[in-house]
Amino acid sequence: MLLGWALLLLPLPLGRCGTAPAPREFLSALDVEDVFSYFGTSSAPDVPEFVVSEPTCPCKEQQLGLKSCQVQHCSIEAWGEVYAFEFLEDHALLSSSFVSNQVVNSSFAFLKRFSGNCFAGGNPLHPPGATCRVSYCEGQLQGVVTADEEKIHIRPVRSKDVALLKELGFSRPHILFRTSTRGEDKAGAGHPPPRLQKRAEGTVKHLELMVVAGPDVYLYHQEDTERYILANLNIGAELLRDASLGAHFRVHLMQMLVLREPEAELNITTNITSSLISVCEWSKKVNPQNDSHPQHADIVLYITRFDLELPDGNKELRGVTQLGGVCSSSWSCVITQDTGFDLGVTIAHEIGHSTGQTNCLNDLPDMEGSIPGWKPGLYYGADEQCRIAFGSAATACTFADTSVDICEVLSCHVQPGDQSSCTRLLVPLLDGTECGINKWCFKGQCSSLEELNPVAVVHGQWSVWSPFSSCSRSCGGGVTMRQRFCNNPRPAFGGQECHGTSIQVEMCNTQACLMTQEDFMAEQCAATNLKPLYLTAEAPSFYTWTSAVGFAKGDMLCKHMCRAVENEFMVSREEKFLDGTRCEQDESEHPGAFSLCVMGSCRAFGCDGQMDSKKIMDSCKVCGGDNTTCTKVSGSYTEGKAKEYVTFLSLPYNTTLVHVTNQRPLFTHLAVKVKGEYVIAGKGKISLNVTYPSVLEDRQIKYKVFLTKDNLPSLEEVHLDGPTQEEIEIQVYRRYGKEYGNATNPDITFSYFVPRENLTYKWIPQQGPCSVACGEGTQPVAHVCFDQTKNEITEDHWCLELPQPLAEQKPCAMQPCLYRWKLSQTDECSAVCGTGVAQQNLTCVQFHDGLETVVDDSLCPAEEKPLSIVPCVVNVCPLGWDKEEDSHSLQTSESLGQIQLENQTLYVWSPLAGECSVSCGRGETQLQYVCVAFDTREETQEENCHPVPKPESRIEVCDLSPCPPSWKVTPAGPCSSSCGLGLAVQLVTCVQIHQGKEVLVEETLCPVAEKPLPSVPCVIRMCSYEWGFSEWTECSVSCGNGIQTRGDFCLNSLTRQPVSPIFCRNFPKAIVVRGCSTGPCPELGMETRSPGAELQTVTPATHLMAAAAAREARNKDLGPAPSAVPQERTGDSGAGVCGKLFLNATGVINMTGVGSCDCTVAIGRPLGEEITVHILQSSLNCSAGEVVLFSGRMMWRTGCRKLPLAQINSRTNTLIVKQRVLLPGNGIILQYSSRTATKKYYQDCDKQLFGPQGEIVNPVQLPDEKQEGMCRTFITVAPGHRIALRALAIDLGNQSNQTHFNYILVRDVSTMKTVVFRGKQQFLWQSTGSQAEIEFHENVKDNQTSFWAEYHAIEPK
Repeated sequence: MLLGWALLLLPLPLGRCGTAPAPREFLSALDVEDVFSYFGTSSAPDVPEFVVSEPTCPCKEQQLGLKSCQVQHCSIEAWGEVYAFEFLEDHALLSSSFVSNQVVNSSFAFLKRFSGNCFAGGNPLHPPGATCRVSYCEGQLQGVVTADEEKIHIRPVRSKDVALLKELGFSRPHILFRTSTRGEDKAGAGHPPPRLQKRAEGTVKHLELMVVAGPDVYLYHQEDTERYILANLNIGAELLRDASLGAHFRVHLMQMLVLREPEAELNITTNITSSLISVCEWSKKVNPQNDSHPQHADIVLYITRFDLELPDGNKELRGVTQLGGVCSSSWSCVITQDTGFDLGVTIAHEIGHSTGQTNCLNDLPDMEGSIPGWKPGLYYGADEQCRIAFGSAATACTFADTSVDICEVLSCHVQPGDQSSCTRLLVPLLDGTECGINKWCFKGQCSSLEELNPVAVVHGQWSVWSPFSSCSRSCGGGVTMRQRFCNNPRPAFGGQECHGTSIQVEMCNTQACLMTQEDFMAEQCAATNLKPLYLTAEAPSFYTWTSAVGFAKGDMLCKHMCRAVENEFMVSREEKFLDGTRCEQDESEHPGAFSLCVMGSCRAFGCDGQMDSKKIMDSCKVCGGDNTTCTKVSGSYTEGKAKEYVTFLSLPYNTTLVHVTNQRPLFTHLAVKVKGEYVIAGKGKISLNVTYPSVLEDRQIKYKVFLTKDNLPSLEEVHLDGPTQEEIEIQVYRRYGKEYGNATNPDITFSYFVPRENLTYKWIPQQGPCSVACGEGTQPVAHVCFDQTKNEITEDHWCLELPQPLAEQKPCAMQPCLYRWKLSQTDECSAVCGTGVAQQNLTCVQFHDGLETVVDDSLCPAEEKPLSIVPCVVNVCPLGWDKEEDSHSLQTSESLGQIQLENQTLYVWSPLAGECSVSCGRGETQLQYVCVAFDTREETQEENCHPVPKPESRIEVCDLSPCPPSWKVTPAGPCSSSCGLGLAVQLVTCVQIHQGKEVLVEETLCPVAEKPLPSVPCVIRMCSYEWGFSEWTECSVSCGNGIQTRGDFCLNSLTRQPVSPIFCRNFPKAIVVRGCSTGPCPELGMETRSPGAELQTVTPATHLMAAAAAREARNKDLGPAPSAVPQERTGDSGAGVCGKLFLNATGVINMTGVGSCDCTVAIGRPLGEEITVHILQSSLNCSAGEVVLFSGRMMWRTGCRKLPLAQINSRTNTLIVKQRVLLPGNGIILQYSSRTATKKYYQDCDKQLFGPQGEIVNPVQLPDEKQEGMCRTFITVAPGHRIALRALAIDLGNQSNQTHFNYILVRDVSTMKTVVFRGKQQFLWQSTGSQAEIEFHENVKDNQTSFWAEYHAIEPK
């Protein structure tokens, strides 16, 4: 035996070994699953010490030219020890004919063939006395060696991780680590079983599983079948790992077979016994029965959507198996019914029945086949889980109560449109389901990232593309699209979103229609003629609608914007136009050959029909062409006849890019005729700007006239892209004859392109010789002139009219080289400038059957081996090279080996930098190159540096000291008004440049005096109608603060005549009430003080400090002074808007980017008015639970979806807007205005009070005044504040008369709680919110009673 060992060890070459230079860096780059796969533990600190080595596995038969290897030897070195193995052909794991077959259907299958030799059951050759369970396949070893009471584990490094160990230079690195065998049962040592198995430690049992999905499962889940099954297997595997089972089960997936067509021998019926027998018998065909087969499974799991039932008709059955059947060759199968994500529970339940507590599952399979440990909720969101459980219309429920943990049970809205009821499936949401901001479900609980740690970051991955949709139009250029989603998996635990586009759109059915593109849009508008438009809430109006082309552009146009015929207004009539409807872009910053509406947005398409491809036509109208297939024609014209149209240009067919200009359009003008009909001018006078047939057509004729500042024509232009397909004439009309001189002549220039037909000569490629005699090399490709008529190469000068393509190098392949030296990599030159050396990495390789194999260096001819160290020169030096010590010049000739560099003066190009373009921060500097002597660094003639070409001057970045913070203005958003003067909101932030990037800093660091305005005025176009106003009235008081008013009326902008106010209702209106002051009033005593602080017309609060001081003096004998309150606002934006009261007639409120989760604002107007709010913009995340609430005395409305362009009417004079956001930066922007209420909602004796303080007195009925019911006083202060009400004087009369008693009611609007006060009762009352109502009984209005109180606002805590 010992002699045999010695004889077998002698011929073996040794594998190379190396300790990883930074093993912890290698570990840190692995995810948790990879760490566990390599080392059997998920914790990096528990990973044992390991080394990286590479095996040597020669085969004598292959070296002698034999096709197969009869005996395979392998050795690998670690810790100074050599481990050697012998593999015999009898133990081959895969035969040379092995093919993996994945059947798609009866006529189509995927085949995967494995090449090379694979062996199992290696015999140990060294060290003596060792035992092993090691396999070999394709140069890789895997298994365990037992020697001297320790186990040496050998794992091949996966190809995706090889780059992490590239510094070692191994092409097939392996990881080796040791564990102790002390305490293990050694009874079976030296007699390994035929399978690759390892006795499980403790109670861990390993279950090898094959899954078969029935055709009904594939029909339901389609391409998502595999992912869906893996998700449920993951759930089942986690349940089987639970310690409460008494045995830890590890499930390993060996095979998965998806049946897309029924199998004749599989018969699933209501008879569960016969169904189980059918599956078990059929599974013997697909599951290898030999337990040593690498793809043999312990259990075959068959999944069906057939509704299983018990013999008594009970259909609550979800799965069936034979108890303990796993160890039986006849009953090792399971049937489970797919009912949704409780399938994972069913799988675990039935596997538990099949396994019982058997001991036949102690063998450990290859861990590569384990079910991955991903969290299925990252692939299936809550809505998708509902759709799988309850049907395609189901959606996940949302709960306003934050105490409800949505992860506990799957709750879904099942009926479409019914959001009030939830149906529950008694299973928790899948692990990984997003349940809040940075929160995910885990084991039925919604957990934050901190609670889940440690957890691996999951970056988002795209799903597969959906099939392309059907074409949206039958002609005229519709679109077909496909989508993908970032849910495979979704990004989680701090992971990144998917990169790239989520939608691909292509044009289709581009053949012309009988109608024009504008007619197609107008037809969609006309289809809404019978749909009423409510200009007022009660009365519907009907109009005839047509396209709004010329009045709207871009995304606004695609929102189904239509114009009322014979009326100067336009409205969005539906959500969007049909996809493929042509549109006109807002600006030219969207390059593209076509513009189409897609999903309500105007998108640019390239000439190749792809959205956003930016591919354009050349001058010849060739998509992506190089302008070589057409020729430019140009000319001029200065003639013509007086009072006549004269044709000076008739365009040939297929003419492209026509451009005509007239520099003298004062006494002449251009005209265009198409098929004999005038489409531009033609009536003896110059035309207005026009595009024929419309701006939406593919072939347009654009005419523009430019005016001087005196509105006189100065230039005419005609553009026509072509290609022309009909008779087109360009004409000129002159008003006067030549007798009036040259000033009356036209000055016309024109140019166009025509196809270049019957080209005789063209450039053709001509290939040169390959650079190598064998293997792969390059060959030059030049272009020569070719005569197509003679079919021969000719002189180059015949092709000079065409641009000659540049010469290039293309790869070429000769017959394979048997053995040759391969330069795999050349290191960088050792010098930063001048002369140095470079290391070349050389290997001997063999080419065979298209594969490159590294072989021993002795097989390659030594005389042909290139030098491993070669001289190198850096002729173009980096900036600052002359300031560094030239360390490489100290090298001796011995350090360069046999390489001798020439002893001559070396000249190099040295960079010379100019001044930086900025005085701080990051700027640019001009970098120029001069020729210098390398040794002396002195500038010399540029010829000395030849033949190395002089580098081009370039711009380099220069970094100086950081610039101080400055204000940054984000471009303004949409204008608040479609015509006339409006406001555009712009975002103002404080930024500082740091390392070339803008960094957001505190606003206090920027100069406050220089902060730009948050909103700027804007004008899209002048309005056809506008508001006019009368002069302001005199101030309403003779002293103190009063008001001024003025009348308003709607004017026609052209005639300046009044028209119906309905034409101005959509335009912002300036205030018609403002505050005024006529000087202070004299102080009044208690008995002569003002009866109240009624504010029936509203102005912003002013002089609050003075008012507060006066109130403090007035209250000094009544108790402590109320706290200060903030000033009511007339408009604001951003974080400062919350808690403000807006009193102007109109305004814009920006509630985006607020600092708090809840933000509330209030709008107040005088009694008799009502408030209308238009939502200009919304970025609320509805799925995250963000919402906005609008509430008034007579209305209440919440919403999130479809808010933009929505309109809300308060029906009274106050409105509260409360917004709840969860994501920073989200929110709404609204515009409000007020008008006279359409319905009266108040008594004439009612009062409205705003502001931080005021007085309340009882109403008094005049002798000739009509008797009314109860009177009310409404108080509104800024949101977040409360109202304190203090009685100053109260006498509500004698309470003895119970028939006509007197009282007042004080109501807290927030809680709707009411307090009653009677008689002479004094009181101090406080509200819980910012609104209160005081109601006076109708008997209080007589002169026998009196009530006098004051209120003030209390600041929030």
